[in-house]
Amino acid sequence: MNKQLSISTLPLLGSGVHTPQYDLATTECGIVHIGPGAFHRAHQAYYTEKALAYGGDWRIHGVSMRSGTLKKALANQDNLYALCVVDNEPETHVIGAIKTLSTLAEDRDEVIAALASKKTKIVTLTVTEKGYCLNAQGHLDTEHADIKADLVDPDTPISAVGLLVKALKLRKQAGYADITIISCDNVSDNGKKLQKAVTEFATKTDETLGQWIAENIAFPCTMVDSITPATDDSFKAQVSTTLGLDDNWPIQREAFTQWVIEDTFSGPRPQWDKVGVTFTRDVSFFEKAKLRILNGTHSTLAYVGTLFGKETVYQAISTPAIKQLIANLLSEEIVPSLGESSGFDLNQYAQDIVKRYENQHIRHLLSQIAWDGSQKIPFRLLDTIRDNIKAKRSINLLCTGVAAWCLFVNNKAARNETITDPLDTLLTDLAKSVEFEPQALAKKLLALDTMFAELSVNESFKRTVLDKVDKLLAIEKQFAREQDTQERVSLFDVLKGDA
Repeated sequence: MNKQLSISTLPLLGSGVHTPQYDLATTECGIVHIGPGAFHRAHQAYYTEKALAYGGDWRIHGVSMRSGTLKKALANQDNLYALCVVDNEPETHVIGAIKTLSTLAEDRDEVIAALASKKTKIVTLTVTEKGYCLNAQGHLDTEHADIKADLVDPDTPISAVGLLVKALKLRKQAGYADITIISCDNVSDNGKKLQKAVTEFATKTDETLGQWIAENIAFPCTMVDSITPATDDSFKAQVSTTLGLDDNWPIQREAFTQWVIEDTFSGPRPQWDKVGVTFTRDVSFFEKAKLRILNGTHSTLAYVGTLFGKETVYQAISTPAIKQLIANLLSEEIVPSLGESSGFDLNQYAQDIVKRYENQHIRHLLSQIAWDGSQKIPFRLLDTIRDNIKAKRSINLLCTGVAAWCLFVNNKAARNETITDPLDTLLTDLAKSVEFEPQALAKKLLALDTMFAELSVNESFKRTVLDKVDKLLAIEKQFAREQDTQERVSLFDVLKGDA
């Protein structure tokens, strides 16, 4: 049996494992993070770990809102854990950035004290969009159960929003305005949304507090990106072999990682800029690039790949003609839609995205990417189509993804399989109403003005999509008959042709 990973056993690690390059005994906390899940530990904590080598008391006090599972798992290993970068050239890092772990339900006084401490200069959050407690209009949802409870008893908050307001009230009283609150959730305009929730909650409890927060506390927007697969027993066993020590909760991620932060802070920050974090005045451009280049091709891969029996992103991108489709889609229709940006090489970013897809060590299921198509496609593909129509650029390959979604819906409904989508019932009923005839269903789907808006009456767009439906159907039928792999692959060439 291996010994447990801990500060005392670090000297037992092999030379190939990266270890903390700062003094774990003397380096204090300057960051409180709310929601220390796998993504935070693989992403923000990793960047902070690297920045700690440049000095400063920037270790992290992690706060779970409800679950004490992580706190218990890492308690006997001094909160150290292994991060494995999964790629053709794998790396293993022991992360020491998280100094303390607390659970709000169990350690309320400790958590509030840390947030209110003069030493704390940064608060980061990964609480998902639900944790912001906003309504459909983008304002604080005063009917949310947690918000209602916190407005009645603001000194014993149970929501992340209420917790932040409680801490900021104490900081206002003490005169500690030099704190920056950074949302790291995968939400557009995340900083603005978090600021809205916090200031509106504060104003309802104390109007002067709301005004003080609005005038003094920065909530920068961010863009975050990296795939973090779940930890299972086989991965834990693999890590134990690599370390020669046991780790109760190691994590893994792909090699690619990105963190873009709006360059507006209320106080000091770690030297994140020296370890790969991008600071910018305009995060929205990075968000738009990610949405179109990464998410747009992801959805296209999901629907085209699924149509031809592929299960994972790696399998789909490993099919030569699908890879060529994605490459052409990026170079001819997506990247040109984004215009110019100083300091951000869009073509290199696009190449990096394709390289990510080619990582055979990451099992990213197309079925999961295909979820919620009616909600994702408008942002991932349709906005790009709109811009290209206005600029008189091609929409040919973009429409391939839309057509593949139409066939995806039809095939799911015909097989009586659940379509994971908010419009599941409507989509299934539409398919049944045309007796699963693909062209007829595609016409009905394209007429959904709640999804396609003005594109639902754009004849050129509709003709292009319907033509792609026919081409995909023809390929699908031939694909099912062909036995020779090379012949099958050649059938995808039609996807690259003009409509």
